[in-house]
Amino acid sequence: MEEKKETVEDVKVEETGDAVTQTDEKTEEKTEKTFTQDEVNTMLKKEKQKAEKKYEGIDVAKYKEWQESQKTVEQKQAEKETEYQKTLSEKESLAQENLVLKAGVNIDDVDYVVFKVSKKEGDFEENLKEFLEENPKYTQKEEHEETEQKATGTQVKTINSSETGVMAILKAKHPELYEK
Repeated sequence: MEEKKETVEDVKVEETGDAVTQTDEKTEEKTEKTFTQDEVNTMLKKEKQKAEKKYEGIDVAKYKEWQESQKTVEQKQAEKETEYQKTLSEKESLAQENLVLKAGVNIDDVDYVVFKVSKKEGDFEENLKEFLEENPKYTQKEEHEETEQKATGTQVKTINSSETGVMAILKAKHPELYEK
């Protein structure tokens, strides 16, 4: 058998442990080409002109009409079915959100409650009642009175509530007027 011997000047052989790797010195010295914004804009303009020239004379509306005519009856029916299912799903989720809101859930917690209750098996309304009995914190109003001590030494009541401004102050000063 004949042994072939190659003599390559630009190939560098490195031995590390058991592996032998060859790297070409010419590729190591290669620098990356950068473009200016003007060059990029010019290239994009050329590509756009090429694409416009390629599809010149084609009416998009007629093409879409032709594509639609090529669909089979089954494909059209399948598209209508998926659209119908999507509409039903949206209707169901809106109905669930409506039920949750009517149950008195805080507006900030509606999405979470709908998510948790919809994961349970069975009737949504029954599951909602059970969930709210187990987790009454989602239906409670968030009215907290906190006392802060200012730097002057005076105490100030702050009311964190869904109602702010004048109504919150009136309710804090005269709760008997607003009791149910």
